[in-house]
Amino acid sequence: MLTMAPEIRFVETTDASAVVGGDISDQVALRLDPTRRCMLRFEIRLSHADDVEALRYARRAMVREERTRGLEWDEPSMEDPTFAGKEIRWFALVSQASWCRQKVAELFERANRAHDALHALGGDSH
Repeated sequence: MLTMAPEIRFVETTDASAVVGGDISDQVALRLDPTRRCMLRFEIRLSHADDVEALRYARRAMVREERTRGLEWDEPSMEDPTFAGKEIRWFALVSQASWCRQKVAELFERANRAHDALHALGGDSH
């Protein structure tokens, strides 16, 4: 079976200085101020203009699941990021950055599955 490259992709464009790295002083600062926030940015790359609908569908599904099961303590919600043009901006606690990245990756995996399902139903082959 031939595997196709994902139609809907993202690239993180977060400013490296905006997130805690391996620097000890940053880790100490985070412990002293657990409310420290960062702006995570992800560029959205679509193969076709109508792929945005698959992305919206996937996000709505994730939000519904969060509302049904509830959020874990300190878990960021998929309702929080802002979609602006071809960019996702997520203003989150630094301690949540890794979790946010995981959720964005899951969002795009789901969007690609939704894209494939929509095009299989419609018989459309971009």
